[in-house]
Amino acid sequence: GGNYNPPRSMLDLYTPRFVKGKGVEKVGLCPICVEPIERGGENKKIWLAMKFSAFNYHMQYAHGISASTGKPFSPPVAFQITSRPNPGKNEKSEIQQGKCHKCTKWVAIEGIKDMESKVSWKHAAACHQDSWLEGETDYFEQDTIYSTFLALERSSCV
Repeated sequence: GGNYNPPRSMLDLYTPRFVKGKGVEKVGLCPICVEPIERGGENKKIWLAMKFSAFNYHMQYAHGISASTGKPFSPPVAFQITSRPNPGKNEKSEIQQGKCHKCTKWVAIEGIKDMESKVSWKHAAACHQDSWLEGETDYFEQDTIYSTFLALERSSCV
């Protein structure tokens, strides 16, 4: 279900391709989760509220996709393990940190609890803006769908 919502470009990973509802009821279908597992998705239809930023938070923190560019955030350029003084019960005594390519700060890339966390993407959303690592361009699945998109994009520019 839903209505087609054209992306900014064919290779925009952020914009929901389908939306339904209006105003506070408007939801968007996650374009990453809906993809088949073999293309990096979860083969699930996940509808998220557009008005209250649920879609934005999901795309940034679950998938690491920038709302402003439609592209993935750059990963950390280096990693280190740091000890945590006085960890609480059920908390990690060490956490992994990643070095930001833009501000060069060491940022936690996992939370202190023993569960999956996307805290480095929270930093990336605030810090990176339109910044990427030099040469970073290969974040698409190089398959027939991608090749078709590129051919269509080239033919529309002629």
